[in-house]
Amino acid sequence: MTDAAPRVLAVDGGQSTIRVRHSSGLGAVVPGVSWRGPSTVPATAAAILDSWRLAGAEPVDVAVLGLTTVPDDGEGSARLAQLVADGLKTDRIVLCDDGLTSHAGAFGGDWGVALSIGTGVACAVRGPEQATTRLVGGHGYLLGDEGGAFWIGRAGIVAALRAADGRGPSTALGAAAEARFGAASGIPIRLHSSERAVDEIAHFAPEVLTAARHGDAVAQGIVDDAVAELALVARTARRDAGAHDGTPLVILGRLGAELAPRVVERLSDDPDAFAPRAPLGDALDGALLLAHSAADDGLHIWTRG
Repeated sequence: MTDAAPRVLAVDGGQSTIRVRHSSGLGAVVPGVSWRGPSTVPATAAAILDSWRLAGAEPVDVAVLGLTTVPDDGEGSARLAQLVADGLKTDRIVLCDDGLTSHAGAFGGDWGVALSIGTGVACAVRGPEQATTRLVGGHGYLLGDEGGAFWIGRAGIVAALRAADGRGPSTALGAAAEARFGAASGIPIRLHSSERAVDEIAHFAPEVLTAARHGDAVAQGIVDDAVAELALVARTARRDAGAHDGTPLVILGRLGAELAPRVVERLSDDPDAFAPRAPLGDALDGALLLAHSAADDGLHIWTRG
């Protein structure tokens, strides 16, 4: 690295999409990666490198990877970092959960609660006297992510299948599911055999939200449960940050624009608890910021040699 400003590649890697932005301003988007066992690390690295090439393959001094699919061990993180570094021909990789990059972008490095609602859910929090940003909830599509697009979409498809079986109440979600996935009898086979089942299921969430807006009671119940779960994780994060009055709250993500008013309303039973605000930036802005500040202990720093 020279004395000049480092050339940074910022990465926001979710299960639906992976976005990159170079510090030059060039960017690109490719399909995301979900957890798929041992192949997750090479698949994630390949997708990041594909998006970098699509963005113009600008030279990179440091890459900051904010990912849903961060390995849970040092060996896996080092392997992912090295695969990406070898492709980029760089010697420095910063790797972290995408909740941390979202928080950094939303608050510009300041404190507060950042609730990201995408395919999954990431809630990152830092208190005014705390040096590190921590994660609350999430836990992935198999074990958590309550209130996210996969969680909502799965609940909607389950409701549609139960109605088709005669085990559940009639719902407009049945027709919506068949319009998207085909006859109800074939939906389980199609989704279980899909290589991108998580993404396909998550993309049914807007259908559930639409049905709820049009008065479908089953869909309304699903959305109500989602809002309750999202409010719960926000309250828990605020408590972990010190339970300060006027805790800054930013709601981000693909579903954030639609669900944010309802989440804020659910939190309004304590009107002094939160101070909702618009984000200063997004996860890519946060990744660019973290390239210049490695103080958070949630960051895995990899350097060659």
